[in-house]
Amino acid sequence: MYEDVSTSPPVRNAMTDRVYAVLRGRIIDLDLAPGDRLQIERLSRDLDVSPTPVREALNRLTAEGIVVQEPYRGFRVSALLNSAELAELLSARTVIESAAASAAADNRTDEALAGLRALVEEMAGLAAEPTLDVKRFNAADASFHRAVISAAGNRFLLTAFASLHAHVQISRQYKGRSVAEARRSNDEHRQLLDALDQRDRSRAEAIARTHIEAVRRGLQNQPEEAS
Repeated sequence: MYEDVSTSPPVRNAMTDRVYAVLRGRIIDLDLAPGDRLQIERLSRDLDVSPTPVREALNRLTAEGIVVQEPYRGFRVSALLNSAELAELLSARTVIESAAASAAADNRTDEALAGLRALVEEMAGLAAEPTLDVKRFNAADASFHRAVISAAGNRFLLTAFASLHAHVQISRQYKGRSVAEARRSNDEHRQLLDALDQRDRSRAEAIARTHIEAVRRGLQNQPEEAS
C-alpha cells in the first residue's frame, strides 16, 4: 500500500540530484524492486559518495511516495500500487494532463512541437520492432507526457505530474507492455500532437482524457502482483 510519510523539506544540491536520479532510475527500471531494503551505507559505497547525499536523495524519493521510511528499520522501495490506488492516481493524472493539454494548445511553441514530434517518431520506431524494448519505450513515453505538460507553461502542473508519474512507470515495467498496446498508445500521442499543432484546446483535452483512461484500463486488466 502507498504510505504518506511526512519528511523535512528535501535538500537540493548537485550531488544529491545525481544520487536521486540514479536511485529513481533503478527503482523505475526494477533494478531495485518493490519491497527491497535501501541501506544507506551500502548505497553510498555502491555510488562512491558519502552517506549524506544518499540520505537526502532517499528523503526526496520518500516525499514522492516511491520509497517508504519505517521507524527503526530504515528505507525500502514502496510496494506496487494496487488496482484501487492506481485508479485514484490516474484519476488525478486525468485532471492534471487534460488541463495541461488544453493550456499547451494555446502556449506551445514550434520548438515544443518539434520535440514532441521527435518523441512520437522514436516510439514509432520502437513499436515497429517484433519485440518491444519496454524500458526505452516507457522512457520516451514519460518524456512525451512531461513535454506536453511543460508546453502548458504552468510549473505547478509539471510538479504535480512529476510526483505521480513514477508509480505508473514502475507498474508498467513490472507488468510489461505489448507491441500492440505500444502502437495504440503512440497513435493517441500522434492525435494529441496534431491537436496541439492545430491549437485545438477542446480536442487536445479530450484526447488526453481518453489516453489516460486507456492507460488505466491497460494496467488494471493485467494481473496484480502476488501477495
